[in-house]
Amino acid sequence: MRSRAAFRSRNLFFSLIALIVLVPGMPLSYADRVIDVQTVANVNEQSLIAAISDLQNYPQIFPGNIKYVKVIDNKTNLVDMNAGVNGVYFDTQATYRQTPDGKYVVQVVSGDLKGTTMTTELNKTWGFDGKPSMGTKADISLDLKTSGFLAWMLNFVPDNSLAGALQGGFGKFVDYAQKG
Repeated sequence: MRSRAAFRSRNLFFSLIALIVLVPGMPLSYADRVIDVQTVANVNEQSLIAAISDLQNYPQIFPGNIKYVKVIDNKTNLVDMNAGVNGVYFDTQATYRQTPDGKYVVQVVSGDLKGTTMTTELNKTWGFDGKPSMGTKADISLDLKTSGFLAWMLNFVPDNSLAGALQGGFGKFVDYAQKG
């Protein structure tokens, strides 16, 4: 009897060890979340577009989150970026373009965020001081696709936190545009 119980305990122990070792090495499921944010900025649309388009200054705009951005191909607007949060950084590549209807689209083409798309539509509105066309309304839609370690990490982040991070990032562009 004792040897049978010991055998079961040992098998259970080895099974748990195998799960602990094997499961993190398995590809995680592909997650897809859509986060939409609408906000208004007290900066004119052209200044905001200039800030968003200034890729080389992203490390200054987001000093704790972006180490570098390099334009790889001007024809396809392919960029290489090292970005992260809380000290965890990863390399990724993305393309950016403007659609015929005026929306700005960034699509991640490599890494754990491959397939993620962020679409931003900017429209002129009243400034906070009541002046016409001195403010910008922004509609931002993030179609977040994750896999691997990042999918596991982001699984614990609620949508409202992601929306807050989107608004915070947009706010940094606004601050940069107001200074420039």
